[in-house]
Amino acid sequence: MNSKMYRKKSGPGGKIISLMALLLVMGIFLLPCSAFAQSFVVKGTVKSVDGTETMPGVNVLIKGTTQGTATDIDGNFSIEVPSSQSVLVFSFIGFKQQEIRVGNTTTLSVAMEPDMSNLSEVIVVGYGTQERAKVTGAISSVGSEAIRSLPVPNLASAIQGRAAGVQVTNAGAPGTDPIVRVRGIGTVGNNDPLYVIDGVPAGGLNQINPADIESIEVLKDASAAAIYGSRAANGVILVTTKKGVIGKPKVTFDSYYGTQQAWKQLDLLNRDQYIAFGRELLANGNQPAPQRFDNLGDLANVETDWQGEMFRSAPIQDHNIAISGGTESVLYNVSMGYFSQEGIMKGTDFERISFRSNTDFKLNKYVSIGQTLTFAYSNRNNEPFTGGRSQLEHIVKQVPYIPVRDDSRLGGFRAPDRVDGSDPENPVLNAEIRTNRQQDFKILGTAYIDVMPFEGFKYRFLAGIDIGIGQNDQYTPRFFAGDFNNQPFATIAQSRSTFVSPLFSNQFSYQKTINKHSFDLLAVIEQQTFRSTNLNGSGQNNLTNDVRVLQGVQNQVTSGSQTDYALISYIGRINYDYDQKYLFSASIRQDGGSRFGPNNKWGTFPSVSAGWRLSQETFMQSLTAISDLKIRASYGETGNDRIGDYVYQGTINSNHFYNFAGSLQGGSTISALANTDLRWESTIMKNIGMDLGLFNDRFNLSFEYFDNTTEGMILGVPIPPSLGFDGAPIANVGTVKNTGLEFTLGYRKYTGDFQFSIDGNLGFVSNELVSLGSGNTIFGPAFNGDPYTFTEEGQPIAYFYGWIADGLFQTGESNTAQPNARPGDIKFRDINNDGVINASDRTNLGHYLPDFTYGLNFNGSYKNFDITMFLQGVQGNEIFNNLRFHTEGMTRLFNASTVVLDRWTPNNTNTTVPRAVSGDPNRNARASSRFVEDGSYMRVKNIILGYTIPTATLNSLTNGYVSKVRIYFLTQNPLTFTKYSGYDPEIAARTGINSSLGTGIDYGQFPAARTFIGGIQFTF
Repeated sequence: MNSKMYRKKSGPGGKIISLMALLLVMGIFLLPCSAFAQSFVVKGTVKSVDGTETMPGVNVLIKGTTQGTATDIDGNFSIEVPSSQSVLVFSFIGFKQQEIRVGNTTTLSVAMEPDMSNLSEVIVVGYGTQERAKVTGAISSVGSEAIRSLPVPNLASAIQGRAAGVQVTNAGAPGTDPIVRVRGIGTVGNNDPLYVIDGVPAGGLNQINPADIESIEVLKDASAAAIYGSRAANGVILVTTKKGVIGKPKVTFDSYYGTQQAWKQLDLLNRDQYIAFGRELLANGNQPAPQRFDNLGDLANVETDWQGEMFRSAPIQDHNIAISGGTESVLYNVSMGYFSQEGIMKGTDFERISFRSNTDFKLNKYVSIGQTLTFAYSNRNNEPFTGGRSQLEHIVKQVPYIPVRDDSRLGGFRAPDRVDGSDPENPVLNAEIRTNRQQDFKILGTAYIDVMPFEGFKYRFLAGIDIGIGQNDQYTPRFFAGDFNNQPFATIAQSRSTFVSPLFSNQFSYQKTINKHSFDLLAVIEQQTFRSTNLNGSGQNNLTNDVRVLQGVQNQVTSGSQTDYALISYIGRINYDYDQKYLFSASIRQDGGSRFGPNNKWGTFPSVSAGWRLSQETFMQSLTAISDLKIRASYGETGNDRIGDYVYQGTINSNHFYNFAGSLQGGSTISALANTDLRWESTIMKNIGMDLGLFNDRFNLSFEYFDNTTEGMILGVPIPPSLGFDGAPIANVGTVKNTGLEFTLGYRKYTGDFQFSIDGNLGFVSNELVSLGSGNTIFGPAFNGDPYTFTEEGQPIAYFYGWIADGLFQTGESNTAQPNARPGDIKFRDINNDGVINASDRTNLGHYLPDFTYGLNFNGSYKNFDITMFLQGVQGNEIFNNLRFHTEGMTRLFNASTVVLDRWTPNNTNTTVPRAVSGDPNRNARASSRFVEDGSYMRVKNIILGYTIPTATLNSLTNGYVSKVRIYFLTQNPLTFTKYSGYDPEIAARTGINSSLGTGIDYGQFPAARTFIGGIQFTF
């Protein structure tokens, strides 16, 4: 067939075609020659609009082409243009884009004006980006500069106080994850948001270096989050890491070093006060004083400050180096970081080594490829929890006349003996000779290929992988510190865990503008799988403390587990706007997951939203003060699939034995019923918002109202014991509602020598468990037999639960409702007025969710000086201060707070502190309002002072090799305003406690530190 075709061309028609081809080839060669003949070089300098500073790194592009350059360290550029009709486009983040026609000029002087308007800002949304002006959903965004202004170890801490409606509660211990709640709590199960890092839903937040982050977006309503379907009910946090920009290689180095200290300590009894208190406590309980009280012997001159022994000045440091740059064909950003933080309590620390490489390659006008890759290693020494007690509990209980060390005892430490009548452990011993070390390795990467066969259409294939490898080593040697604090043999426990999650995503997008109509279409097909494995081993060594591995040990026990989960998804979205006035967006996602019953494997999650930019209407043009006014609304459905694996299946218990003919035989039975109809928890989200910009967006205001209703919350369903099952089957039966308001406002002044910006946010949320359906009421974590939280219909999830303390009994008062009470004991309120104080008199004592949260950030600069101040707070929440049970409970002999010096005695009756009585016959220390405190606080999180060396001075000192040097000093948590009496009002959940049911209970959690830091930043 080809030979016939060529023969046909050899005729007259073929000659014509050949001639045309020859002319075309000649044209191809002649055109560049002609262009070359007309081309010339344009040079120039780019400065700030006030002319005080040159601007390095400004992108200079010939409009309509991919040919460009960037300004050098002095703001100079040089570019060859094809003709005098060429237009140069100058762009730089935070400044207005400028277009200048070259004409016959060969030298240009360009002044860049700051862009006060944020409407043209492009923010990350699910599976793409969008201009902020066209956004119809509720999205909060935090940029890289704000992230790096805080010395935080992880990305979640970086958004604390910076996003309205997002509550972040930090745990003070190094390397521990904060608790993040987006718009309240929708379930008694897992309320954590979904984290998506460079397009991959992933975990291991402590392994992500904040210095590598370009932006964080929080998707709060269905319009923004529903595109993540069954995982978006608790909000979605998108993390985008830094990539290269066009320009010559730029090297940045950022380093800081500082010291941390405890910002508060409690007043505890000294030795003499302790002995006097102990005698009275025991005498009131008809118990003898300890033998040691009568003769301290060699301990007579010992008075140990256990807080002073455990708290320390701890260093913190962070060092990062990055190189970035690129051309029209290649962009790159490579970085490496080291972070180290010792805890302010002995025995705790965290360090991380991270490496990141992001590259993008444009192969031709149709095909681009790229990748992101993170390697990270972290090492954390955890706070030991021994005897069910935290280290702070050991500290406040410890006997003040006991020395820390005693070389005569095995291990070299000292703790109380029986003659001391008390049994707290030595916290310094726990910190120094017990080991609880967690090591984690993280690999998170993506690779993509973009194919753009015609204008507006793009196909992206993205492959991602999230790999986590963990290793935990726990070791306790043989020691003898006291009769109650000893270990007769060495114990060894080790665990190994792996997590592997590959993602494959096919993404199709199309953008088209027809006159004033703009369309943005998206379709995605993707699959993500998850596999977790765990292997545990433990044993004892009776011979030596030198062997710390599971070899040659006694009583060795091993166990292991493996879980698998898979999710396949189909996604569609359309964004439409007419003339950037009338905005519309709709999305739908269908998820199929293996966690749910065979009858509900698939779920559908739609959303729709609309916006109206009134500021673009002609009738608004006379209102020149209004630069932007947009109202928007959204409705949609999201899901929560984090309920655990295989929970819809029946549970078989093999730990049963039956006597057959005198011999025990093993057997198995079904211990819980299956539920093949189990599905994800669904949240219906409604949102109304308004965005206002005034005076060219110098002033900005955003308002949100939301109503989120979670349906099908998963709970245990009560069944009669006669059915013979050990556990209640689970089903979708509960309903929860969260409603609230959010406000964000800011003002910017970017002219003159003194420039500043101030931003604030305020978020209100109200939580209610509307219905339990046929589910059980839920008790939270308990202490001494009393549940501290309770969940029932008509109340917020996990409200504090207990009795109301109503004063003290005085001599001669009737105690018929509390027959065990004596003068000086607490009276508890008879809620149901039945004349008896019992479990029926427990009631709602408050809740850990605040009425509102807020944050305020100020950034200012005067010439080369800069200052940043950031404060954050919560208002209207309560804390259940269980640590006061240990410092003021007076139930048995331990050290106590100086508050007990004001305890009730026959000679001191005008007090609110009950009498000291060992055994606590009236249960004065029961869960009650006595221990519930106002947890409101306002904390100055950061004050930063910086100085940037002038460019001219740098040029003369470094011969132009260094483009920027900034020196800064900062203090973190310098001031905290609170009425809370504990160590720290920022209370996360204790290790091992359900964070949805146990947040806000202070068992003695690790407190936040006050930090002082000095740092330096270089740019080469």
